[in-house]
Amino acid sequence: MDISFAAISWLAVIAAIIAGQVVLTLWFTVLFGNPWAKAYGAETRADHAKDVPGSTYGIGLICMIALVLATELLHQAAGIDSISGGLVFGLIASLGYGVATVLPGYAFLKKSDAGRIAAGSQAIAIFVVSFVLGALG
Repeated sequence: MDISFAAISWLAVIAAIIAGQVVLTLWFTVLFGNPWAKAYGAETRADHAKDVPGSTYGIGLICMIALVLATELLHQAAGIDSISGGLVFGLIASLGYGVATVLPGYAFLKKSDAGRIAAGSQAIAIFVVSFVLGALG
């Protein structure tokens, strides 16, 4: 298994971070903003946003950076350097890591609506990140 921080494609990493952040922003605003807010007891996305601490967005960015770097290193280890490899890896990782790690937590919290939205967001973010890394790596 070959993993090298020196071999990281920083252009691909930056593009994947931006793409992942854009996808999540659209997911929680345009696509599922109001259902997400209602799952947390707010009437609208704007009402819910008032209760979200500003630090949450910074934490989200740090987590996206960690996700992208880990995915880049896994791509290296698996020898993925193509769009098709990125798509296949993204699909497997989306379901195997994204959905499988998000849903149980929301089930325990008894927030199944929020869980489905969150699991979908993580799956699509992982898929897009892997695609971008595969395409540009």
